[in-house]
Formats: sequence, structure tokens, C-alpha cells
Amino acid sequence: MITGINETFPHEGVEYHLQIEDLDRERVLEARVYVGGRILFQRRQEYGSLREDPAGPGIEEKVREEMERLRALVCAAIVRGRIRA
Repeated sequence: MITGINETFPHEGVEYHLQIEDLDRERVLEARVYVGGRILFQRRQEYGSLREDPAGPGIEEKVREEMERLRALVCAAIVRGRIRA
């Protein structure tokens, strides 16, 4: 299991709390966005198709990259107003 992302993303006076976790056994990343303890958004993204490549980065690095990509998508959705408090 890879350490997840747990951060505050301020936007237009609102502090959105982002959590992205690796659910290792299920090979799934789970993203949640909270405001004041209320879940505004939740998404599960499978990563079971990621394979270790002897010439490339290991599975942990690939999962971390997917986690950062998911974080960027969630932050962009907040900025665009697709996820709102």
C-alpha cells in the first residue's frame, strides 16, 4: 500500500479537503472531497492494468503517478465548478 494524499485545497474562500487512497488489495485508487465533514465527491479508479516493466518504473512509482494525475483532475474539477460546496 502506498501512502495516500491528504490535503486542503483552498478555492474561492472554501477549503476543500482532498483524500486519495490506495486500496491495494482491490488495486483501486479512491478519491474523496470533503467540505465541513460532508462528502461532495467520491470516485474509484482501478489500476489493475498497471504492470511492472523491467526497463521502466516499478508498480509503486506508477501508482504514485496515477494518484497525482487523479489529484490534478479533482483539483481542476473544483476550479471549473464541477465540484462545489
